[in-house]
Amino acid sequence: MYQRNTMELHLRGIQGEGPWSRGAKHTERIITVSLIWPRPLVASRVAVQTHTFTPDGLDVKDLHWSETILFKENVQGPFGVVVQVSDSMTAQQIARVAGAIGQAVLRAAGSEAARVAVGPGLTALARFPFNFLAGEISNLGNAKVVAAGRASIVSGEQAGSLEIPLVIPEDVVQVRRSTRGGRTRTRRQTLHKAQDPAGIAQLELSYY
Repeated sequence: MYQRNTMELHLRGIQGEGPWSRGAKHTERIITVSLIWPRPLVASRVAVQTHTFTPDGLDVKDLHWSETILFKENVQGPFGVVVQVSDSMTAQQIARVAGAIGQAVLRAAGSEAARVAVGPGLTALARFPFNFLAGEISNLGNAKVVAAGRASIVSGEQAGSLEIPLVIPEDVVQVRRSTRGGRTRTRRQTLHKAQDPAGIAQLELSYY
């Protein structure tokens, strides 16, 4: 019989070459970390954070404890951890996603199977390729996942640093249009191919 433990999980950074390596020096992205079946009767929990990436990835060493904690959750037996990183988003897009999350939390309140840390946390998050927060948020159309990975853990058996390799869920394509002689030409360039490596998500977990 598995013992129930209280797990604390923190985000420690995202390193390595990924979609954030191209383009602007600083990009705002949404990170979702999901627990899949952390204990009996609880299908999932979801934490959502917004962070600024550089071409080298994400460094959170200067952030406070309250800015890096993802979960303080009871876990029992084996469970999954899913990490997802969104495409670069504007402040307006992030505000829309935040509003959708808030509405979803209100609707999910009171349901043990659907309750989340932040966000709807539906079972679509357990699929691969990964979907970005099911329902209302995915309907916004601006919350595409460009890097994702998963790991399986047995409660109490692994503590300390946890590194999860990330991959590109689907092709990342850049579309460029040019007009010459009254004709518009479209050129598509594949920047990253599906299943290409996309860095490593660095987490830290402890039990008490």
